[in-house]
Amino acid sequence: MPWSKEQQEAIEVRNKDILVAAAAGSGKTAVLVERIIQLVLKDNIDINKILVVTFTNAAATEMRQRIARQLEAQLTLAAEQNDIKKVKKLERQLILLNAAAISTMHSFCQGIVRQYFNEINVDPKFRLASQQEVDLLKYDVLEVLIQNKYEEENNALFLQFVDSYGNEKGDGNVYEIILNLYEYAVSQPFPEKWLKSIAGAFDIKPEQEIETTLWAKIVQQQLQQGLDECLSINRNMAEKISRCGYEVNTIESDYERLTDLASVFLEKWTIIYDTINILKFERIKLDKDMPEELKDWIKNERQKIKEIIGSLQESFFQMPPEKLLADLAAQKEMAELMGNITLEFMEMFNIAKHEKNIADFNDLEHFALQILADKESTAENLIPTSSAVKIQKKYQQVMVDEYQDTNGVQEAIISLAAGNNHNKFLVGDVKQSIYRFRLAEPELFLSKYRQYPQEKQYHQRIDLAKNFRSRKNILQAVNFIFAQLMTAKAAEIDYGEKEALDYGFDYPENENSLDGPVELLIVDKDGELDNDEDENTESALSGFAAESEAIAKRIKELINSKTKVYDKNSNTYRTITYKDIVVLMRSVSGKADIMLETLRNNDIPSYAAVSNGYFAETEIRVMLALLKILDNPRQDIPLAAVLYSPIVDIKTQELAQIRLCMPAGDLFDALLKTCEAAANIKESLKNKIADFLQKLTKWRSLARQKSVPELIWQLYDDTGYYDYCGGMPGGLLRQANLRMLYDRAATYEETDYRGLFRFLQFIERMQKKGNDLSVARTLGENEDVVRIMTIHKSKGLEFPVVIIADLGKRMNMADSRQDLLIHKKYGIGPYVYDTKYNVRYPTLARQAVAQQIINESKAEELRVLYVAMTRAREKLILTGSVKNIKNKAAGWCQNTAEAFTLPEYKVLKAATYLDWICMALARHKDAGVLYEINKDMPENVVKLPYADSIWQINLQQTLETIMTQEKQVAADIFTAVESMTALASTDNKEWVRQQLEWRYPWAYNTEIPSKLSVTEIKRRFETAENVVNIFKENDYVRPRFLQDKMQLSGAEYGTIVHSVMQHLELDGNFSDAGIKAQLDKMAQNQIIMPEQVSLINRRAIRNFIYSPLGKRVLASNNVRREMQFSRMLEADKYYDVEAGSKIFIQGVVDLLFSETDKLILVDYKTDNCTSQQAREKYKVQINLYSEAVAAILQQEVTERYLYLFHSGDIVQI
Repeated sequence: MPWSKEQQEAIEVRNKDILVAAAAGSGKTAVLVERIIQLVLKDNIDINKILVVTFTNAAATEMRQRIARQLEAQLTLAAEQNDIKKVKKLERQLILLNAAAISTMHSFCQGIVRQYFNEINVDPKFRLASQQEVDLLKYDVLEVLIQNKYEEENNALFLQFVDSYGNEKGDGNVYEIILNLYEYAVSQPFPEKWLKSIAGAFDIKPEQEIETTLWAKIVQQQLQQGLDECLSINRNMAEKISRCGYEVNTIESDYERLTDLASVFLEKWTIIYDTINILKFERIKLDKDMPEELKDWIKNERQKIKEIIGSLQESFFQMPPEKLLADLAAQKEMAELMGNITLEFMEMFNIAKHEKNIADFNDLEHFALQILADKESTAENLIPTSSAVKIQKKYQQVMVDEYQDTNGVQEAIISLAAGNNHNKFLVGDVKQSIYRFRLAEPELFLSKYRQYPQEKQYHQRIDLAKNFRSRKNILQAVNFIFAQLMTAKAAEIDYGEKEALDYGFDYPENENSLDGPVELLIVDKDGELDNDEDENTESALSGFAAESEAIAKRIKELINSKTKVYDKNSNTYRTITYKDIVVLMRSVSGKADIMLETLRNNDIPSYAAVSNGYFAETEIRVMLALLKILDNPRQDIPLAAVLYSPIVDIKTQELAQIRLCMPAGDLFDALLKTCEAAANIKESLKNKIADFLQKLTKWRSLARQKSVPELIWQLYDDTGYYDYCGGMPGGLLRQANLRMLYDRAATYEETDYRGLFRFLQFIERMQKKGNDLSVARTLGENEDVVRIMTIHKSKGLEFPVVIIADLGKRMNMADSRQDLLIHKKYGIGPYVYDTKYNVRYPTLARQAVAQQIINESKAEELRVLYVAMTRAREKLILTGSVKNIKNKAAGWCQNTAEAFTLPEYKVLKAATYLDWICMALARHKDAGVLYEINKDMPENVVKLPYADSIWQINLQQTLETIMTQEKQVAADIFTAVESMTALASTDNKEWVRQQLEWRYPWAYNTEIPSKLSVTEIKRRFETAENVVNIFKENDYVRPRFLQDKMQLSGAEYGTIVHSVMQHLELDGNFSDAGIKAQLDKMAQNQIIMPEQVSLINRRAIRNFIYSPLGKRVLASNNVRREMQFSRMLEADKYYDVEAGSKIFIQGVVDLLFSETDKLILVDYKTDNCTSQQAREKYKVQINLYSEAVAAILQQEVTERYLYLFHSGDIVQI
């Protein structure tokens, strides 16, 4: 596909700093790679003279691979053209590529530090510490620091700080405040300056006015938004009243009062204070003949205005300006203390890392900045050092991918590495900046986005708006939504014509393609939504369950209809598969399991990529409990968990008996007492406890001798718990989780920390901070399953079908409710703590910072929604659930006749993604269903651009869960029985006896399974016992725990042998050493267990391979192994039933190979029997196999053999 005009420009423009605003699906990576290739080939710049900074290691690897492929393609072409000079040049570039600076920011910084370490007094052999080690060290340093502060003299202010921000549980909040201040500080180029600056904002001068404070502008914006909403509600009321043919003078009077208030909002605070506090609303007078419904509506709408004004009065104007300023000034001393403590922590933390000769990722960036920036530098004026000048000369081009996700430190490093050479090439999309929680600063991108078009001599902005990913209707739908929602005030950027997505790829037509409307399903949960309702309440989860059922139904429709998806690699349509479908959610926590269960109940294979839940897994909780009691057995809850687990297997009733032996005191003492108890305690329980106590003593001794990972694996061996978990449902995943615990402990031991106590402390801190881990992954990337993932994980990916679920979930604004609010620009937002009256209330600074955090969070959430919707290639499906759909729809459809973009207050007031989507869709021609709910279609809907998009909106008015359906079925049966007519009374005893003794005539058929294996049919002919008993399920599974010596049953050994023969490399070395090497490889690939290698009879394998039959197998060009089959058979061939009854059989052919027109079947047997016994025993089975193969392959099996591993005999059937 040829380059677009804008892409070509981005590839070719030189001698300017370039900002490429690359929209979703615009091919930015391809452009970046092509620019590099052109710089090498046309500008004669060596590849190692180009600095390329990416966001992730994976992106850096992909970039390097793409460049290599392009260079290799050019090399091949040059060789074909016999261009020797070009061949040598390209060969040189391929060699240089290995050392080219294509890496993440951290890797680039690490390289600078290793090279210039002597300039900042850093040992070049420093080790990059893991995040876990860094966290442990932080807490250790903090504990020492806080303890020192307690012991200092004249620490009254510190004690006040602890009293104000600590709580009854300890100083945990104080720790978090210091750590949060530290994290914000180190995201700035000069953290010490930032920490010292936060107190300066509270340096209130005498006679200073509020409007000159740092936070006044934010508050004024909030006041304006509130007033805009009041005026909008008032106008909407006036229009509706007029439309209904009435007049209400009070509404006009309200409008005058509100406009009077608006006129003073730009005046001094004192004037606003006086005006808003004297504002009164007169009593409303309504016509007596006005419908009651309209009266109620007017009163409710007017009450909204009163509540908004009341909220503004309560938030900002309860206190006179002088009091607000005094409260701000009173925070200066506390702000200085917080900044100074954080500086002390920073210094102690740096010393501790220096002593251990370790560094973290923040250190890499700041070390690099120290090397590159002169000591006189400021954030506004970066002065390069001599080392920076060397780097500027080294790199002729500086390229940054995902530039929208950089922070202040990284921006400074990029600027110093590039210098003023106008050679920066910055690529990104601020609409996809979704990492503010990592302290990314999208305003850095926005600043250049607005600045570069104004400074054309040395700067240029290039907009890549063409989307080569999605179908036209999806792009139009995205544009329709975000053109209304994304404005500079509400979302930090305007979504205008230059930001809108333009389709760049025409999908070929196909009558069964995914082309069609964007689908929106809204589930009505019925009832009123409390704004503070937890999203994990029963109501919220029931709504999501209904969504999940609807999603499962839609997926089945897509799969069953064999819908076609377009494959851009082959330029053809193919049938849709499960892996073409993804379900995206803002958060999968608490919801992934519901979705998984629903999909799997509908026979839809699925997988959820979750980043938490590890510590909640049963097997992990049990093992952590065991480790805790090894550290200290006098912990009742962990001890009870271990006793009740399969490790000890003490039942609930036995636990009660143990506690009754000693009702008070530790459970551990109760265990000891139980062993000494009288005859009322069973010997079996005493023995069980004694055995456990003996092992506990041994394990506690081992805990002092072994490393934590060695101890954990020893516990797996001794308890057999690892093997036990393997036999549970989801056994492979459980074992993978246990291996992860071992790996986590091994990683921990690589740090400077040692010992079980510190490991448990480390785990506990992770749990307290909410730093959960994802459960082990047991799924390959290419498996055919529907994937469930967060929107963040989907960034950079694309899927033919994208389903965005849980859109009714409330957005998380918890960051605006922390005890101490922190903002990089507006400093801290503290409470006033009145110790005299033991109360606290927010300062003006806190209210302003809280609002700014909310505004920025909402802007980021809007970008997250944009990322989600732009992942779709061919089909986009949206689902969400709400309470009280009527009220919700009324809010969505209100004020639809206003300006092109939705009001700022309306966008920022939205609580859910569904609110945003529906308030925008309310202005679309396909939104009639939203108005039908309230029967109140507005007269004038603004004609909007991008309205050509096609939408399909469905409402699910009631929640039809499985439980509800089951209740209805039961009720229907009961009703049907009740409605039956009773049989007439009779004295005919024989007739009554016949009715009572009637039996279903084909009852025997009900005892024959509909499906069974060939092996089970074979058993049918081996015994004269009741046939039905053969097919009864065996409820007892033989558990096998790890033992000093592996012991296998015959069936287990047979399974292993069949696995070995299936995976044996037929073109391999079949000497004894060669077979041993193959078995070892199978163990490495987890086909068999390492300890099973020695159990395999290698001589039997070699004898088979070198036998005449084995040689025929090796010579064949068509060998099938472990060939599975299923087949319907006449049941009367195997049971005494009527002709015509069918039975479904399934089996596995061990080995099938062909010779010209012959088919030869071989089956392996590992049981101990003679040739004659084997022939009689397996004749039926082999004949069935032969019949099945002949039917499937339409070719008769000419020869049938058994190979007996026990004797090495080959038996022909």
